[in-house]
Amino acid sequence: MERTRPSPGSFVWRELATGDAERARSFYGELFGWTWKGESMGPAGIYWIASREGAQVAGMFEKPPDMKMPSAWRSYVLTDDVDAAAERCTSAGGSVPRAPADIPGVGRSAALADPWGAIVQPFRPLPEEGAPPRMGPGTFCWESLVTPDPAAAVAFYARVLGLGTAPAPGGEGWMFTAGEPVADVQQASPGAIPRWLAYVLVGNAERSRDLAAKLGGKVLAPRIDVAKVGVVARVADPDGAELGLFEPAAGS
Repeated sequence: MERTRPSPGSFVWRELATGDAERARSFYGELFGWTWKGESMGPAGIYWIASREGAQVAGMFEKPPDMKMPSAWRSYVLTDDVDAAAERCTSAGGSVPRAPADIPGVGRSAALADPWGAIVQPFRPLPEEGAPPRMGPGTFCWESLVTPDPAAAVAFYARVLGLGTAPAPGGEGWMFTAGEPVADVQQASPGAIPRWLAYVLVGNAERSRDLAAKLGGKVLAPRIDVAKVGVVARVADPDGAELGLFEPAAGS
């Protein structure tokens, strides 16, 4: 079956800002089987693109010394108009840490922060951008929004990015939709940092979790069973960037 271009609201790219690109390449290469290719950004350094089985899966850059943000994965969400999304973000009580700008040869993007501080990056690709690769082990598959106010966050993202909503499995909580489910909304525990969390599909969540720890990462949540969905674990890489691991339930 021919793969179609994803709908606005779909998550289409993930990018790591890290303090140690060399160590990150080794860590994720061992963990997910990614290979890396560097592309020069001139004075900004090297932009690294991770691939698995010939398909690009993620990007990475090493933070400059004056960038104070912690190492983190960021998710790009498809939108028809990046500038309009940025305007809607500020009018809805959010902020724009990185103003809309063109990415030469790729498209246009920005960084938006919701009223609680979670950051997501709207993205409009150039016309030649096609469908994403098929999902498989070692590829990104899902996002979670961790927020102290799920109801208000659902309204915010509906207004800013046009995300739809649907009840989560079991009828408790919400999922964001863009023609199909693309993310879930989670209540932040007291003191937790509001954030978007990206997940990578794995064959065995516990095995990948243990390998992440062996490679110098940290286990944040060893195992979460989601009925009829699968098994989740959360880890951080050696520089502290958080990532989810997802093992789907048999037959799903």
